[in-house]
Amino acid sequence: MSTPPSATTRRAETFSPVEVERISGLSSEDLLWYEELGLIDSVSREPGGQRVYSASNLRWLEFLNRLRSTGMPVQEMGRYVELAQAGDHTVGERRDLLAGHRRRVLAHAEELAATVHYLDWQIDFYDKKRTALTTGSPCTETS
Repeated sequence: MSTPPSATTRRAETFSPVEVERISGLSSEDLLWYEELGLIDSVSREPGGQRVYSASNLRWLEFLNRLRSTGMPVQEMGRYVELAQAGDHTVGERRDLLAGHRRRVLAHAEELAATVHYLDWQIDFYDKKRTALTTGSPCTETS
């Protein structure tokens, strides 16, 4: 017996909370928290009350995850959502908000790159020190 076409179409368009957790990497608590904060809306409900997410919801969650992974504060994410919900007349503000965040992310990336450079130097020092201790040759660097 095959699945009716309407069920196949509906199934392809919606995702259960468990599926969204698996796809997005967010926990059910995170999903609820995003909804409570108003960061994600338009989540539909099945007749039994279970939440169902659309492909659009999944794309939005991916965007929110990327913002969070770059350290954007939740309040700033909320501001972005408010602007997006307000309509196209806020395009400039949304762009500026993202551009400001991008500048902060790049500055942080530069700090991390400098730290990685220092760690590489320190690791190299210990490699030389270990070799010197193993071979009995002097290690002239100190740290």
